[in-house]
This record gives sequence, structure tokens and C-alpha cells, in this order.
Amino acid sequence: MYDIPIYSPAIVAVEPVIVRFNGTLDFPSIYRGPPSPEIDAAWARIAQDVLPTRMSLEDFVKAGEVDSPSKVKYPATYGGGLVVSMEAYHQLHCLNLLRKVTWPEYYRPTDTSLEVIPMHLDHCIEMIRQNIMCNADVTMITWDWVQGLETTYPNFNTRHQCRNFEKILDWAVHAVHIPQSVVTRFEDTVDIPLPFHLMHHDV
Repeated sequence: MYDIPIYSPAIVAVEPVIVRFNGTLDFPSIYRGPPSPEIDAAWARIAQDVLPTRMSLEDFVKAGEVDSPSKVKYPATYGGGLVVSMEAYHQLHCLNLLRKVTWPEYYRPTDTSLEVIPMHLDHCIEMIRQNIMCNADVTMITWDWVQGLETTYPNFNTRHQCRNFEKILDWAVHAVHIPQSVVTRFEDTVDIPLPFHLMHHDV
């Protein structure tokens, strides 16, 4: 398998595991179905608010990135380094947003994030597209003849090479989290331009 190594402090939690997906159309997953407190709790556990942690500047540069005065950093009294968060949480946040949009009568009255949806939703679809293409899954799906159907039907219940998400989740929960209140601007901080969607308040 060919992987380009991009350093992450969470790499220590990456553990390969073979998982058989359940692609049955009516599979009773804890993440799907009409909204309920139980489904919301399941999604909140895996798509929780961003948990910022620390990455050293040396590791950031080692990952092929370039430091800039706009990067948010921790004060030296808290160990220095960059404020970082894990991409997987952002992707799951986006997927959860798409899920909520399919049940507007349930979520819109209480979820303020759904009030400014168009560009936010478009951003999420684009981020998920990029991630799917980046991690293009080449697992083969077989097709079966099914009783009562005149056409063949795909079998999505296939084995996949995955990463143990529970181990990554455990790492994220137990990583060093420094209070947001200690994050301050340094004298040499430079702001990046205000993104267009924030300028017009239509995220």
C-alpha cells in the first residue's frame, strides 16, 4: 500500500483493522433513522465539538507545512506550539450537518447552525468530496442475483481496511487540552484576510 506520510501527533493512535461494512438498506445503525435523543447522543460522541490540542512547530514543519504569523500558538508558559484539531472531527461534523438538514422540522427550531446553512452546507459537501477522493477506497463490491428482482443488486457488505476509530477517539479525548482562554495574540501576529462568507454573514 502506498501512503504519503503526513505527520500528526495522533499517528500514535492509528491502528489498522479490518471491518466488514453493513450496507443493507434497512440496517438499524445507531447513527441513522428519525431523530431521537439516542441518535443525537451517538452523533455527539463521534462528531463532538473540536477538541484543540498542541502540535510542536518542529513537527508542523516536518509535516511539510510553513509557519506564518497568522497561526494560533500557545504561550511558552503552556509549552508553546500550535493550536491544532483533528480533521476527522470536522468531517463528521459536516456529515452530521447533512443528516440534520434532512430533518429540518426537528432540528431547525433549536439548532442555530441551521439558520445560516447554504454556504456552510456547500462547504461540507465539498470537504467530504475531497476526503472521499483523497482516500479513494478500492474495495470491490460484488453483485448478486436476488429473488424477486429482475436486475442484479450490489452487495455493500464488504470487508475494508480501516483505522480503529475508537482508539483515535480515545487519543483525542485524552490528549492535552489547554483552555481556550490562555490563547492570546502575540505582538508579531498577522491576520489573514476575512473570508468572504464571514464578510457577508451567510456561512
